[in-house]
Amino acid sequence: MKNVTISMDDELAQRTRIAAARAGQSVSKYLAEAARRKIEADDAADNDRGRNRQLEAIERILAGPKWSVMEDGRMPTSEERNARR
Repeated sequence: MKNVTISMDDELAQRTRIAAARAGQSVSKYLAEAARRKIEADDAADNDRGRNRQLEAIERILAGPKWSVMEDGRMPTSEERNARR
C-alpha cells in the first residue's frame, strides 16, 4: 500500500473529515474509496463512449447511398451475381 500526500483548502479538509466520520471511516479510507468510485465511473463512461462511436459508425454506413442491385426490375440470379465481368 502506498502513502500519498494531498493538499486541499481548510474548508474542504474539514468537510472531508466530517464526511469520513459520518461514514465511520478514516479520512484515508474515505478518500481511497471516493477515488476508486470515480475511476470506475470514468472507465464505464469511456466504455459507453466507445460503444456509441461504433454505433454511430454503423449508422453512418447504413444511412449512406443505397446500392442498386436490381437488373431490369428484378434481383439478379446467383449466376448473374457471381459472373466475372
